Amino acid sequence: MSRTLVIDPVTRIEGHGKVTLQLDADNRVTDARLQVVEFRGFERFIQGHPYWEAPMLLQRICGICFVSHHLCGAKALDDVVGVGLKDGIQMLPTPEKMRRLGHYAQQLQSHVTAYFYLIAPEMVFGIEAAPEKRNIIGLAEANPDLVKRVIELRRWGQELIVAVLGKRMHGISSIPGGVNNNLSVEQRDRFLKGSDDLLSIDQVIDYAQDALNLFYDYHDKYRDEIDNFGITKALDMCLVDENGDVDYYHGKMRIVDENKDIVLETDYHDYLDHFAEATEEWSYMKFPYLKALGREAGSVRVGPLARLNVTRKYSTPLAQAALERFHDYTQARPTT
Repeated sequence: MSRTLVIDPVTRIEGHGKVTLQLDADNRVTDARLQVVEFRGFERFIQGHPYWEAPMLLQRICGICFVSHHLCGAKALDDVVGVGLKDGIQMLPTPEKMRRLGHYAQQLQSHVTAYFYLIAPEMVFGIEAAPEKRNIIGLAEANPDLVKRVIELRRWGQELIVAVLGKRMHGISSIPGGVNNNLSVEQRDRFLKGSDDLLSIDQVIDYAQDALNLFYDYHDKYRDEIDNFGITKALDMCLVDENGDVDYYHGKMRIVDENKDIVLETDYHDYLDHFAEATEEWSYMKFPYLKALGREAGSVRVGPLARLNVTRKYSTPLAQAALERFHDYTQARPTT
């Protein structure tokens, strides 16, 4: 007799979700669904509002990665006023650097949160550990120095967000064609050199390296299990710069296949020319795919793994060394 297993709620995500498993008479999984409440509707919510409100409204999509959504709205406004387009006025260097700085600050604090609060407890204690221990509280009890570094890392990112966007969450700095704020020399030096209540940039880099080494140690120990867990084949996509390497703010969309051959590279403004979005009755999420390849073959993955699969070079020595180690580990094949 078949049966259904439901894991509800799933707590290790940024939101609310559940997992539904269908089992056959021999308790083998015949189907699995991750169901996350992803309904947004912001495409409709913002209609009828003054156009300059888009960056403020869109960032309400998320309380963690709000800067990304803020910048999406800002870049749309840039298009409206003709800034940054091929035949339009180009944005000055300083406003773009400020936008990028806010985005990178968000990436730091968001990734620290996801990594240490949602993933690291399993890496430190092991999957077999008791649930009441395998969490951030258990991690703080077992290794308070580690969690202190986590908090300081996250605070550095949040303080930089405040400096750029004015608030820790849902701030505002972008205006059509630029920004309304810059960093003073004193603010710049505080983040570079540190202070009594804030890490220096060198300490931030050292702590980030500690986090990466924790991952290396765990992966070396459990490589056999990890290499055969959660394999999902898909095309990989990210923004790339003029050299074809990952860019986190601007560039062309590049999509590569399992051989890292380029399937498509196009201006992101042409997204709807190449993509369709499927829906399923069991999920609020949309499922984008390349029209030319169809729903299954054209399924596209984005995010950190996709960026690593697409890019060949990073602009800093430490990042480049980590990328080369990643490609050596995967024998230069895309990781699924």
